[in-house]
Amino acid sequence: MEQQGRRAIGRVCPRGAESYTWQEGDTAERIARTYATTVQALQVINPGVDFATLTAGEEICLPNFIYTCISGQPYVVEDGDTFASIAARLGITTFELAERNPGVSQNNLTVGQVLCVPAKADDADDAQTPAIPLPDDGEYPALPDDSQTPVIPLPDDGEYPALPDTPTRVCPSGYTLSAVQSGQSYADLLVQHNVSYRAMRSANPQLMPGYLIAGTAYCAPPSGTRQTCAGLRSYTIQPRETLDTLAVRFRTTRGRLLSLNPTLLPSDFSSGTVICIG
Repeated sequence: MEQQGRRAIGRVCPRGAESYTWQEGDTAERIARTYATTVQALQVINPGVDFATLTAGEEICLPNFIYTCISGQPYVVEDGDTFASIAARLGITTFELAERNPGVSQNNLTVGQVLCVPAKADDADDAQTPAIPLPDDGEYPALPDDSQTPVIPLPDDGEYPALPDTPTRVCPSGYTLSAVQSGQSYADLLVQHNVSYRAMRSANPQLMPGYLIAGTAYCAPPSGTRQTCAGLRSYTIQPRETLDTLAVRFRTTRGRLLSLNPTLLPSDFSSGTVICIG
């Protein structure tokens, strides 16, 4: 049986998501707890929505599991957990944990609440590594003599080739994998890629605006991006295209395009602007 408020029709939501009718007394945190998601996911899938000013009867989109954490992995709060204890257990600061969970009250966590935490690839590797049993005599055999280890010959130029710098992060289609350069500020990144603060933060919640580390990999949205098209395709408006011609091109209506891009004005639909399309 569906929980009160959940609906399958109404507000136009990304594929896999459902619409929800806001109830008296609702908050983003309460909805996130009820539907096992995060405030961050609610904000990403409802661009332009101010949850603090919603009134009963208005509709929002409920994210499915793939939206729960934009980066990292979900963590379910257990009995006795605090914001500080979770951060300490994961080896991160409470500031980084807060950055990944905007809108979450640090002093009011509840059992079952879902938070976003960094992915721990090392944990998975450790779990798959079998333990080496101790021999009967209680000692492991001695390691082989280093003198028997073959030496890799040095190339003619006297130097080994440098290993390529290959960030392991995978970016969404249309985004560019980049790395923070020494001395760059967050504003430098926005100017370099010509994107809005909101677009960069939504795509890279792990980047701390006041503390960038050189070499950190990030996903740069397409130039001109002002929002995140969660679950939707993006399109860069070409010269001479307008809201009217775009509606014809994508076989939709002006109203539909405006609803898919709630942060844009009709006059923003001009050359170079990245928009969301169904």
